Amino acid sequence: MDPNQVIHDVEEEDDIRNREEEDMALALRLSLQDYNARQASSKAAATNGQARASSSKERTVEDIAAEIREFEEKKAKLAAEAARVESCLQVLYQEMEEKQRAESAVFAPRRDTKGKGKALDYNSSAFEWSGALQAKLESVFGHNVFRLCQEGICNANMDRRDIVAIMPTGGGKSLSYQLPALMQPGCTLVISPLVALISDQVMHLHEVKVDAVMLTGGTSREESDRAFKRLQAMASGHFVGPEIKLCYVTPEKIASSKKFQAALDKLHKARKLARFVIDEAHCVSSLGHDFRPDYQKLSILRERFPDVPILALSATCPAQVLADLRKTLRMPKLTMASAADHDGTVLFSTSLYRKNLHYHVLPKPAGSNDSIAAMRDYILSNHPNDTGIIYCLTKKDTESVAEALTTLSEGEIKTGVYHADVPDAVKDMLHRQWREGRVKVVCATIAFGLGIDKGDVRFVIHHTLSKSLDGFYQESGRAGRDGKDADCVLYYRAQDATRIASLTYSERGGQEKALAMLAFASDVEECRKIQFANYFNKSSKVSMDSWATSEEDTLTRCGHCDNCTRPPETVEHLGARARVAAWQLLRVAEEVGRELTMAQLCDLARGLGGGGGKEKAPDAAKSRGKGRGGKGKEKASVDVHEVAGGKVELSREQTETLCVRLLVEGFLALSFSPTSYTVNVYLKPAPKAGLFTAHERADIERGKGPAFDCALVNKKAARARKCAALGPGPGSAKKDKDKAAASTWSPSEKEKEKPKPRGKRKRIEVSLTPPSTDDEKDDGGGHGTGAGVGAGVGVGAEADDEAPTDEERYKAEMGGFVVSDSDSDIEDWKSEDDEWQTSLRGRGRRVSAAAGAGAGNAKDAQAQAKEKAKGNLAPPLKRARKSLNGRAVASSSSRTLSEDDVIEISD
Repeated sequence: MDPNQVIHDVEEEDDIRNREEEDMALALRLSLQDYNARQASSKAAATNGQARASSSKERTVEDIAAEIREFEEKKAKLAAEAARVESCLQVLYQEMEEKQRAESAVFAPRRDTKGKGKALDYNSSAFEWSGALQAKLESVFGHNVFRLCQEGICNANMDRRDIVAIMPTGGGKSLSYQLPALMQPGCTLVISPLVALISDQVMHLHEVKVDAVMLTGGTSREESDRAFKRLQAMASGHFVGPEIKLCYVTPEKIASSKKFQAALDKLHKARKLARFVIDEAHCVSSLGHDFRPDYQKLSILRERFPDVPILALSATCPAQVLADLRKTLRMPKLTMASAADHDGTVLFSTSLYRKNLHYHVLPKPAGSNDSIAAMRDYILSNHPNDTGIIYCLTKKDTESVAEALTTLSEGEIKTGVYHADVPDAVKDMLHRQWREGRVKVVCATIAFGLGIDKGDVRFVIHHTLSKSLDGFYQESGRAGRDGKDADCVLYYRAQDATRIASLTYSERGGQEKALAMLAFASDVEECRKIQFANYFNKSSKVSMDSWATSEEDTLTRCGHCDNCTRPPETVEHLGARARVAAWQLLRVAEEVGRELTMAQLCDLARGLGGGGGKEKAPDAAKSRGKGRGGKGKEKASVDVHEVAGGKVELSREQTETLCVRLLVEGFLALSFSPTSYTVNVYLKPAPKAGLFTAHERADIERGKGPAFDCALVNKKAARARKCAALGPGPGSAKKDKDKAAASTWSPSEKEKEKPKPRGKRKRIEVSLTPPSTDDEKDDGGGHGTGAGVGAGVGVGAEADDEAPTDEERYKAEMGGFVVSDSDSDIEDWKSEDDEWQTSLRGRGRRVSAAAGAGAGNAKDAQAQAKEKAKGNLAPPLKRARKSLNGRAVASSSSRTLSEDDVIEISD
């Protein structure tokens, strides 16, 4: 910067400052002079000023008074205008109410005068409002016809009657009150048990342009305040805009919110409270399967609003529950809808049987990943693009199942998680995405779905047993609400019995309900519809007629569930074998003298605890903490030959199924040992067990003792049936040619021809002799069913743990050797209960001397057979060498193979 310029700028600023100071001094002098002059003039005019002041004051008051008069005139004009506007609004309100009354046409209904007294058939379509109902049904909800008894309930609603409606899940209960609410003045209050249900209903109504609000714990303060203001405006008569026709709340809101109770009082005084609707009304009764204490507090509704009609809706409401419900809600005596009197509660009841739902119980693989893989295969094979629900028993299960299902399907199945701990905002988002089809499958606890109004749910899968058959019926009923076919699938294995028992042991009646659920799942013969009818008739006194239809009675088989479509030849009755095995299990349980887990009892009775005759039960509880049979206690041991006349000659899966039957029929009882983290469940002989154990084995074999049988699915027969159903396909001529030359058949060629269903391991089997008889089968057969269940198979097909085989074709070549087509699968064979374990199966399999027909002696025949097996199986066996080094084959019915008989599989 130039120094001269800087000096110049500084000097210029000094000049400006000096001039400002001079101007300020001059201004002060002039101001002082002016002040002195004003003082002198004011003294001279003091006298004249006082006189003028009085007149000036009077003029100011007059001006102010004139202004006030002007404001008063304006105020009067505004008041007159407000009165005129209010009068116009009142006229409009009256016209709106008259229009609503005209639409609802609450006139004296046409009555049937036949009989002793006048009666009314609410199922008729000849009411004054019937035309308006039909028009509103079509214009708002898009339906052309009513379903079941919807029209009758709407008619009774329009006539302001107390109503109880018992309809199956998916029967259209919601429309039966939503439609009349649109045609009557005032607000209909709907009490529902779950936020998910409320959100679903409100979302659905908003989609069809119906004004509905919800007041729950998850409603934001802004939404809540807005809803309260609108309700108060309706009550005051100064409401501008459409009325709130439907208001959804939880029972807790009715019971605990003084503010909401006050709002209801105001609506009632203004005659704007049209009706109370109590959804899932069985929750009111302490006798119901889903009792909630806050529901009982709904008795306040009839106390405070005696003239407001009540509609109670339920899918399962037996006579005892119905009587308790009426008593709690103070509803008058029942009258049938087809011949209703004047003052009773109109009862509507339809068949609980829904023929579009197809029930199937599928075997559940032992491994968690295998079970989820089975679900994946089932969904991708039968419902690849459909919407569905997978119900899980715990919150943890929902998360693990959803994650594994997404992973195993490589993202093909879009899943979401819903349970009580999921934030409300996330629940709402998931619910919306599921309704819109962006999420196809929701993995959820029972917190999701109660009353969910989504018609196109094509399948509902239960990952494991429900805690009761009541709950299972409710949950599975979320499928097929549009009336189209839908599948209800339950994955079951016997080991789930103890898990269900541990979760229900502290609930009132929980064990009885769990055993009923087990009886349903383990039954492979009785029609599922008849099972439901018998259960509800016995447990809840629901009339058997509730499951009949106009076409068939209750005891007519449905014809489309798994048990109705299962070929009879695939069902095996153990008969005498079941009686003997039951006797053995009960004798062993009595001899041990303490509780055993199911696995311990089965292993002990089957002789898997040790060598010789003295068997020890594996101490399964040792690694799970203290408790009965836990740390510090010796393993249970028993001489099964002395106590039970030998080992139970059934597979583990069959033995566990037999234990379930003994539980269901009361020969075994459950015992519980709570710990800090869980409840251990044990089996013990029930008093009824003495009917078996009082006899000797020979007596049981001769038919003494109680009648007892156990029916199982014969997997061998099911596989043969499946093979026959598949029939000859492409290349059948080549297969016939191969069958004629079975001795030259190569496993690799078979594998090329065999289809590759998703998730199934390809299997090559070989034995040195033909397969053994059923009595010689390996009693160590696993209870898993494999990961490929359902792949490429319809719902009615029998899920099986092995791919279809042709027994006749490979009889001389195939047996018990199982080899995976992947090295990575070898580790899976290490599981104790894994049926995919690579082994030479078949207890008693041996190299028979007869196999060497034409050879010089038995030893030469064995050598020939061994070499033949090596030649045919060399390629696949290379993949199993590490896990099968030099495994020998044992024999139980003839000599044990010598060292020369062992198939060597070593490098």
